[in-house]
Amino acid sequence: MVQPIIAVSIASGFVLFAATPLAIAAARRHPEWRTIARLTPFALVSFILWGALLTWAVSDKRDDSVIAKYVARLRGQNRLPYIVGALVIVGVVTSAVTFLR
Repeated sequence: MVQPIIAVSIASGFVLFAATPLAIAAARRHPEWRTIARLTPFALVSFILWGALLTWAVSDKRDDSVIAKYVARLRGQNRLPYIVGALVIVGVVTSAVTFLR
């Protein structure tokens, strides 16, 4: 059985790992840090989204980031929540398939 202190330490480490893009974006005063903050909880279930958020957080300008261009376009078309939801579903399904094998 896993000791509670170990379980809490692992969970805390996982949350800190997932929050890395937000911390970088906040430290660099990224123009879209609020959007990165809203998407960070979804990164807990999707490593692909975590990588995209990290790339976006490290970029200096909104115009230079490929992700920012797509987010702005999707936001204008009101499709951003659907795309994020689809990423989360894909992450959950692929994780479930991996763990159920």
